[in-house]
Amino acid sequence: MLDFLLNIMKTPAIVLGLVALIGLLLQKKNVGQVFSGTVKTALGMLVLSAGSSLIVSEISPFVDLFSLVFHLEGFATSSEAVVGAMQNAVPVIASTSAIIMAVGFLVNVVIARFSPLKYIFLTGHMMWILSVAIAGSLYAASFSETMIMVVGSVLQGVLMVVLPAIGQPTVRKVTGSDHFAIAHLTMLGTVPAAYVGGWLGDKNKNAEDIKLPESLEFFKDTSMSVSIVMGVFYLLVVILAGPEAVAGYAGDQNYIVYGILKALGFTAGILILLQGVRMFLGELVPAFKGISDKLVPGAIPALDVPALFAYAPNSLMIGFVTAVIGMIAGMFVSSALFKVVPLVSIIGAFFTGGVAGIFGNARGGTRGAVISGLVYGFLLIVGSGFLFTIFDYAVYGAAGVGHDCLDVMAVMIAMKYPYIGIAIIVAAFALLCWREAVNKKMK
Repeated sequence: MLDFLLNIMKTPAIVLGLVALIGLLLQKKNVGQVFSGTVKTALGMLVLSAGSSLIVSEISPFVDLFSLVFHLEGFATSSEAVVGAMQNAVPVIASTSAIIMAVGFLVNVVIARFSPLKYIFLTGHMMWILSVAIAGSLYAASFSETMIMVVGSVLQGVLMVVLPAIGQPTVRKVTGSDHFAIAHLTMLGTVPAAYVGGWLGDKNKNAEDIKLPESLEFFKDTSMSVSIVMGVFYLLVVILAGPEAVAGYAGDQNYIVYGILKALGFTAGILILLQGVRMFLGELVPAFKGISDKLVPGAIPALDVPALFAYAPNSLMIGFVTAVIGMIAGMFVSSALFKVVPLVSIIGAFFTGGVAGIFGNARGGTRGAVISGLVYGFLLIVGSGFLFTIFDYAVYGAAGVGHDCLDVMAVMIAMKYPYIGIAIIVAAFALLCWREAVNKKMK
């Protein structure tokens, strides 16, 4: 039964479909409306996931060729790979993290019900990554199995309201409302980067309002701008790699044609993803009102980062490109400081570097988006390098890979000294509750 429930929680389409179902039932909608809203929400999430999968599959050869062309040697950055290896290698981490993930979600709901922080964290794979990171940190600190589950579940629930709360003031600037929050383990990277972008940028020059000559107006079409940017990236890499190296991926297909088709495939993934976002948000947000009104008054659904993409497509691409540049700079700094080289995460640059660009534009306009992407990419790589020096991944079965989620890095660094880490998390929760209470009084 526990395995069944955990599999449900790890499947975003089912989780969000159930959320919509509960919300519509609480609003006493008729059978047809309940059925339609539930199915469309799940379908929207599946469409989004299909777009994400296509993006990953189309960009993967680029990542390999990029490393080959620029002779990069180091460790890959993927939080999913790290926690998956830890679960496989250490049975105690696997069993306790499962309990932490399940019970932690219940703690999240209880905290949202009785505290000023009303966020319900609904991004399943982020919940999984966080639960394993917490279990691994407590295990490394020699906590007993029982204490890992008890303390870990509470920390999981607290962090699942704290992290969306940190990002919400900036999310509100992007969306103009509190209809949803962001549930992703990159708030401690994207939000500070956005503030730097705000301080150094000019919020009067919005990236989404960029004026182009009439002959270049097609750049304002998301499909065209993404195609061109990725086309330039892919063609540059395949030309530098040469036909022999590309043949390992392209087979008998001409290497130039292969690069062009991969760039267009990436763009197709973006368009599919955006359609999924529109579809599930259009159903989920109204349905969530039932939960907000009945179970957790004022509840705010915290969703995965693609929920923001349609709000600022220009900023998304700016953040993506500049995050890659920031990551490359971070590689040199990490090599000099820590003697390790985390490799550029192109996927991370798009999904979360893009969010940094969106956040940076909201606070500092076009220049803010550029700066925010640069800062975020730099922080991600340097943070991953630093964590690699204080946490022995190989002991836990995760040799050769490192984290690419800055919130996880921060938690694991803090939990190196667990009682200090716990105090920091509790203090952050108290401070954010106080901030939320003060904001409500001012309204």
